[in-house]
Amino acid sequence: MNRVLLVASTKKGQEVFLSALSDLSYHEALCIRSVREAWRVLQEKSFALVVVVSPLSDGAGYDLAKMAAGTAAGVIMVCKPELYELSFEKMADSGVFVFSTTMGHRFFAYAVRLMASVHKRLAAAAPQAEKLQQKIRDIRMVDKAKCLLIQYERMTEEEAHRSIEKQAMDRRVAKRDVAKEILQLYGD
Repeated sequence: MNRVLLVASTKKGQEVFLSALSDLSYHEALCIRSVREAWRVLQEKSFALVVVVSPLSDGAGYDLAKMAAGTAAGVIMVCKPELYELSFEKMADSGVFVFSTTMGHRFFAYAVRLMASVHKRLAAAAPQAEKLQQKIRDIRMVDKAKCLLIQYERMTEEEAHRSIEKQAMDRRVAKRDVAKEILQLYGD
């Protein structure tokens, strides 16, 4: 997937960066003019690359770039030279590549390739991260069920743990399923 979200409030900004992206074989680009519209699109679709050309008509775009960095997309924040230091400072901890318009076409190409590499790495890690998140949710659910057994059935933590584990083994289901039933039984 080489889909790009380009957020630039001016027609000229869109044309310049669309041309540069096209030269780098990014032909599928969605152009947006405002932060608000970009937020909505980012929640509905996924992108390999997000380019935010600051300032935008309804804000600088810092929060937008940070939100985009929370996805698997590589993110580039383009700013005027006089705002480079401020933008770099605001984006330093978010994984957003800050690009000044004085850096030139060659450096922009470098930034795009770097962010494409970041995207590939994040996209490859996403399934593993989702598995780990699911495990964490399962552990929390089982812990909550144990607390309910302790509270309502007057079990010790060890007894509650054994009870959930034994039910899961006897019925050949996951501990998560037993925990779900316990949570429903006690109305949590």
